[in-house]
Amino acid sequence: MYIKKQQGIPAIPAELKQTFANKFTLNIGKTEIIKRKNNNNLTERDVKIAKFLFQFRFATAEQIHTFLNEQSSIENLRGRLEKLTHSRILNKFMLGDYEEDEIPTDAFEVYCLDLGGRYLLTNFSNEDTTDWYSAINMVSSEIVNKTLFTVDFYLRLRETMGNRLIYFKAEPIFRCGKKTIIPSFNFCIKDGSINRNYIGEIVRDFDFPLYAREKAEKLEQLLMTNAWKKYFYEDLEPPVLFVFTENDDNALEVGKLYACTTEIERFRISTDERIQIPLHEGGAFLKYVVEQNMLKKVKSSTFAPITNTEQ
Repeated sequence: MYIKKQQGIPAIPAELKQTFANKFTLNIGKTEIIKRKNNNNLTERDVKIAKFLFQFRFATAEQIHTFLNEQSSIENLRGRLEKLTHSRILNKFMLGDYEEDEIPTDAFEVYCLDLGGRYLLTNFSNEDTTDWYSAINMVSSEIVNKTLFTVDFYLRLRETMGNRLIYFKAEPIFRCGKKTIIPSFNFCIKDGSINRNYIGEIVRDFDFPLYAREKAEKLEQLLMTNAWKKYFYEDLEPPVLFVFTENDDNALEVGKLYACTTEIERFRISTDERIQIPLHEGGAFLKYVVEQNMLKKVKSSTFAPITNTEQ
């Protein structure tokens, strides 16, 4: 069994295997890739797609289409993605119970960067690709699940905030003493004359109880000591923590976990469904009320929609 197109992102469970369209190899001509870009056989749009996948690691065709924000159809984009996959700029995979010989036409497909894409970005972008290697794409379905949610939230945030979204970084690396802390993402929003920083952590049902608790302890060490000042030196307070879960039941469990096992107070919770609500409206984010062991809907004016001058 494998995930089919109509099932989509929410259907990705744990312990599925990847089947890649192309076996990763070092036998890809760097000079040919560079010449193809110089001859306009590879376009700036292709570079933009490769850069997006370099920054986020995985994305679906629909997510890439939303990111490009262009008039061309999704079918047109799929055709181009297939050509880029054939020429080893990109690769793609499906998820199933077993690794298959090939990807069926009705399978749910996820795109990633291939070695040709690294060569393209090395010569035609400002991205530092030194530490990129193809094995970075070989992960568990749990990581694919979280990464695709990260992309979804980024696209939702960009749509809402426009130019007020200063940056968004997937899987940033923070260090606190000898510990390395890697949340799902962090981002910064311009709120009037102030830049506000946020850290996002994705928690899934398969993270409970051990992994979720261990990650909460690490985030506490970052946010409740002076360690955060090394990365957010202009701020007077540590970043607000957002925790994203699959549903409201998990959201309640996460609220209880963070309230009872950490000293983090400035955290809010949301779910896959709730981020589809306008982000500034009540219900998009939730606050855990310790005394009543319940979640309360809250509003965040920081996420108020962009104006025409902020497009």
